[in-house]
Amino acid sequence: MCNSSTGRVAQLSLRFRWANKLYINYSDFVVFKDLKNLDLSFNGISGCAGTEAPLQNLEVLDLSSNDLDNAAILSCLDGLSSLKSLYLRDSRFNASSFHVFETLSSKLRNLKVLDISFNPLTNDILSSLGGFTSLKELHLAGIDLDSDLHIQGLCSSLRNLEILDLSRNNFNNTDITSVHSGLSSLKSLDLSNCQLISRSIFSLCSSLRNLEILDLSDNNFNNSDIISVLSGLSSLKSLDLSNCQLTSRSIFNFHGLSNLEHLILDNNYYLQNEFLKNIGELTSLKVLSLQQCDINGTLPPTDWFKLKKLEELDLSENEFEGPLPSSFVNMTSLRKLEISYNHFIGNFDSNLASLTSLEYFGFIGNQFEIPVSFTPFANLSKIKFIYGHGNKFLLDSHHSLQTWIPKFQLQELFVSSTTETKSLPLPNFLLYQNSLTNIDLSDWKLEGEFPLWLLENNTKMTEALFRNCSFTGTFQLPMSPLPNIQAIDVSDNTINGQIPSNNISSVYPNLQYLHLSRNNIQGSIPSELGQMSLLYSLDLSGNQLSGKIPESIFGDGHPLQFLILSNNMFEGPILTIPNGLKTLLLNDNGFIGRLPNSIFHASIISLDVSNNHLVGKIPGLIKNLSGLEELYLSNNHFEGSIPLELGELEHLTYLDLSQNNLTGHVPSFANSPVEFMHLSNNHLSGLSKRMLNENSSLVMLDLSYNEISNNIQGLIQNLSYTRLNFLFLKGNHFIGDIPKQLCQLADLSILDLSHNNFSGAIPNCLGKMPFEVEDSPRLWRYLHGWPMGRYLVRNKYSRFQLLPYVQEKANFTSKKRTYTYMGSILAYMSGIDLSHNKLKGNIPSELGNLTKIHTLNLSHNDLTGKIPATFSHLVQTESLDLSFNMLNGQIPPQLTTLTSLAVFSVAHNNLSGPTPEFKGQFSTFDESSYEGNPFLCGLPLPKSCNPPPTVIPNDSDTDGHYDTLVDMYFFFVSFVVSYTSALLVTAAALYINPYWRRAWFYYMELASMNCYYFIMDNCSKVFKI
Repeated sequence: MCNSSTGRVAQLSLRFRWANKLYINYSDFVVFKDLKNLDLSFNGISGCAGTEAPLQNLEVLDLSSNDLDNAAILSCLDGLSSLKSLYLRDSRFNASSFHVFETLSSKLRNLKVLDISFNPLTNDILSSLGGFTSLKELHLAGIDLDSDLHIQGLCSSLRNLEILDLSRNNFNNTDITSVHSGLSSLKSLDLSNCQLISRSIFSLCSSLRNLEILDLSDNNFNNSDIISVLSGLSSLKSLDLSNCQLTSRSIFNFHGLSNLEHLILDNNYYLQNEFLKNIGELTSLKVLSLQQCDINGTLPPTDWFKLKKLEELDLSENEFEGPLPSSFVNMTSLRKLEISYNHFIGNFDSNLASLTSLEYFGFIGNQFEIPVSFTPFANLSKIKFIYGHGNKFLLDSHHSLQTWIPKFQLQELFVSSTTETKSLPLPNFLLYQNSLTNIDLSDWKLEGEFPLWLLENNTKMTEALFRNCSFTGTFQLPMSPLPNIQAIDVSDNTINGQIPSNNISSVYPNLQYLHLSRNNIQGSIPSELGQMSLLYSLDLSGNQLSGKIPESIFGDGHPLQFLILSNNMFEGPILTIPNGLKTLLLNDNGFIGRLPNSIFHASIISLDVSNNHLVGKIPGLIKNLSGLEELYLSNNHFEGSIPLELGELEHLTYLDLSQNNLTGHVPSFANSPVEFMHLSNNHLSGLSKRMLNENSSLVMLDLSYNEISNNIQGLIQNLSYTRLNFLFLKGNHFIGDIPKQLCQLADLSILDLSHNNFSGAIPNCLGKMPFEVEDSPRLWRYLHGWPMGRYLVRNKYSRFQLLPYVQEKANFTSKKRTYTYMGSILAYMSGIDLSHNKLKGNIPSELGNLTKIHTLNLSHNDLTGKIPATFSHLVQTESLDLSFNMLNGQIPPQLTTLTSLAVFSVAHNNLSGPTPEFKGQFSTFDESSYEGNPFLCGLPLPKSCNPPPTVIPNDSDTDGHYDTLVDMYFFFVSFVVSYTSALLVTAAALYINPYWRRAWFYYMELASMNCYYFIMDNCSKVFKI
């Protein structure tokens, strides 16, 4: 910056110019004779020289964030006698520097501003600052002060001080304000984040009568009447009490603060809406902020209209509900109104009409009903910014009100809708707008084609977002170039035709984001897109594009970083890939051939080529993807082993190689931060000895349907270091006992070991695990959906979504069917599947402690003993399958208390006695739930537990005698045949298969019992004849 009269440089900034340590020679600045302000911050300066003459007129010097020791400070400030402002924040000097400041105070007699914040100086530094008697502004934030020691002496020396910053120190509940009595000129005091309580500021009013600005944020004044304590500060104009754990009692009375202009109360989560009833007393108020205080209930009908001077009001991120009160009017100076993220309903027509100075209105995430004509804004001639995402925009009740000429010219309009109306017209007032720079009408069900005229009328437009607007027709270009357009998003419409191949690069020369995803666009990718020299993100996914990707469409040096071509009909090989890409999504197409070498660029963060027809081995060049975080290669025809280099990628968090033809061992991921690993449906045969390390972040491991048989003990031992939530080992060849180390996986929610050859007993300790998905930010990103790759935040209200949200998914058998659980459903699901193994012994009663589990499947094993009565505690279980075992005894009658049970099966066991009472959920189970248990009785089985007595008639006539003889004849014949057949079948079963041996015992017992009852019945008849 130059002096306006001499034309010479008066202000020079060289911050961030050098990265390494260096010495500054001030003689290099000799040409800047009129230099008044020099910024050398963030440069690693460790010393200075040549300070005798060149900078004798310097008044402001910033040496913050350098590497200065005591000698360096003196060398850099020697000879700067004209200095008035000195900034030494975060310069790495310490408490031993106190003698340096004693020296400087004698040399810098004109110093008015001193900032030594964020240096580890401690209390000892305070006494050395007393010599700066001309100081008016002193910043001591974060210098490890821990009491009021020496502050009083310092304050008595600096009587001219007007601004004092003591924030981010630890005064540990001391009455810090009592030592400021000598600072009668003090106008601004910052005591934020100093661990103060209310008694720490009792003396504030008596000692600082002229104070105008007070920052007490990030302290703890819980349940204290803080406003009464401050009521004596009659000159106070700005008060910040954000994040102070205030209650409504703390700020109920505003008497004594009649001159207050700024009141900041953000992040006080214990406030209630009653305190707003007295807000009308602050008639001088210009700014009121209550952001994120969790205040609930309706907005009180207080004297809002008395706040004639109020310019900014922020009530966002609370729990307000109901309509705006009728008294919320006549704040004629209000320029900014922010009420986003509440639960307001109704309309605001009458409220807005009187806010004639309003320029900015934010009401995102409420439930207002706004007419599509926007007539509530008709009286606001100064309105420029409207942010109303997530409200309901409806057709006007009176058609005559839909056409009007607005008095305002908007700059930004972000009003994506939640309306369920099938069709809405584009607001007519937009016909009169010509200053729009940003517009978002996403989720409006508009009529007709894309409103190209809106871009042509507003030549300053930079961002046009029309996602899910039901647009039809083709994608047309405007008649003349629009050089200001940077982003166009018309995703999720029904646009058809082809992408214009002529002039698109000249019509939109500065376009950075072009998103046409999920439409009906056909044809091929025009090569002219490669001439758009600023194109940063291109999303053409979910269309009917075909052919090949043009070779070299985006040459070296092109800025494209996001290329999304998923879910189209592209075919042929994948050719050259731009060097700078961060995200490349080519999944769900018909690509063939091998992965090209050009795809392995270090810049790639997310790569998805799943669901294609790619072949060959996964190249070892994948090690070049040093920044790779997400890799999706599933459902192709890749073969060979998994490259060892994959386990060395330092940023890889998501890996999906499922449904290929991969063989060999799973490599070690001990040096990888991988969180999700999908390797199912391959031909993998083994595991590395050290799969993971003790710092692993693994959340899901899916090795289902491979050919792994070894090292299960080592795998579980490795996993015991993790916070694993999902483990799928289904359909392998694991043998032996289930490792007890499984019980160390305390965060496990789904365990699937089915279709293996595990034997031995079920570990009792499984019943001590919670089997409940944690609700943490760690899982939220993947389970509830996350944007693949990266996205750009363009401003506070419009996130320009680059990529579709993806939800993690997993296959798990529940209710006798295999389901694909996704997103929040997966987060809800918990279960154990040990079916189709060779497990023996009793079912541990401890499994009844799994009160959070939703599915328990122990079917198709060799389990014996009784069903534990503790299973009545499985109150959230929806599916319980114990079929095809050798369980005996009675089914616990307590199971009828399981009200969530939808599927229940104990079929094909050796159970006896009555079935559970036919009520509640058990009245929904049919005979198939109990079949194969011949000694069970009761509903829904046809066999009654209390059969009526059999009456045998005493008939001695010839026919009866003949019938009896016939019955006896057939009995003896059938008995001999059955006996002989049984012997042959038994011999064969015993010889061929152990499973058949078990079946023989079952059928033998059934046949013998039938024979027994038959003999007894017929014998009784014979003896009575």
